[in-house]
Amino acid sequence: MPIKPEQLSKHLKPLLPCYLITGDEYLLIMEAQDAIRSAAKEQGFTERQVHEVNKQFSFNELSADANNMSLFAEKRIIELRFEKLPDKDQQKSLDELTANSPEDTVWLITCPKMDKRKLSVKWVKNIEINGCVVQVWPIASYQLTQWLSQRAASAGVKLTSGALQFLADSCEGNLLAAKQDLEKLQLIRSDQPLDVSELKEAISNNARFNVFELIDTALAGHVQKANVMLSQLKQEGVVPVIVIATLYRECKTLFSMSSEVSKGKSVTDVVREYRVWSNRTRLISQALNKVPSAVWQRLVSRCAHLDKVAKGQEEGNVWDELMTCLLLMGGTPLWRKVLS
Repeated sequence: MPIKPEQLSKHLKPLLPCYLITGDEYLLIMEAQDAIRSAAKEQGFTERQVHEVNKQFSFNELSADANNMSLFAEKRIIELRFEKLPDKDQQKSLDELTANSPEDTVWLITCPKMDKRKLSVKWVKNIEINGCVVQVWPIASYQLTQWLSQRAASAGVKLTSGALQFLADSCEGNLLAAKQDLEKLQLIRSDQPLDVSELKEAISNNARFNVFELIDTALAGHVQKANVMLSQLKQEGVVPVIVIATLYRECKTLFSMSSEVSKGKSVTDVVREYRVWSNRTRLISQALNKVPSAVWQRLVSRCAHLDKVAKGQEEGNVWDELMTCLLLMGGTPLWRKVLS
């Protein structure tokens, strides 16, 4: 049976041969990955390999490498990051790799969200037997205030109930943004809980909040305003990765939602199933009606490319390409360009 992220610590000593993390909540996935990596390092797994599983990825080469350890090789952790759920051939390869893994190798596999049926397939069940499956669920809107309260207490941050609710409303379910704001609030030393006005002052210059506003402006189709906002972020020295990460998360979610609509579900039902915050329901519904699923899919790929551009791994003008993405999000008719 899959475990929750908060139960993971019980399955790290000793380290298991393989771990599967599945879900769409970036922060909780990242923290689960970090916990496994940290435990691996403590237990002598000093080598780390990371593989992005895409169309160019070869499981045959990976299998040969995984089973070709020399006598003096270091203990290693091999990470496989899937953009999409594994197909049948990939599932077979995963089953073979994790079932016959060398003792000095730990597998850390990350996949998008799996439903109950996909969690019951052979390769996942075998990982449950030989290792551990971590199922990451998004924090529901009604749970977010409690989650923030627990995180704030752990960080030593005191907030009034009103400030907690304001923070929950402001982050709109983005746990990574909430975590970063709590880290910023740690710098404010106060014996008394911060109220709403003090919290607003503390986060007023938070670049990530400005990025959220930028995304919503783009989704609303306000092209000129989005262009000005993006230029301001650039002038203020905001690193592109912050914009890209937020953009990627939004496009990935909208692609998933749009795919459901393409299968015949109503926009209203999909918005409800994805627990979209009430103050964004209209905006997201309009985006799903305006922009085809293929465009959201392509935007997800563009964000991955932009991340590499921002890190100097690929060529391109990151700010110009970001603006193109924002135009497409708002329904600007550039379909031929984005689909080419």
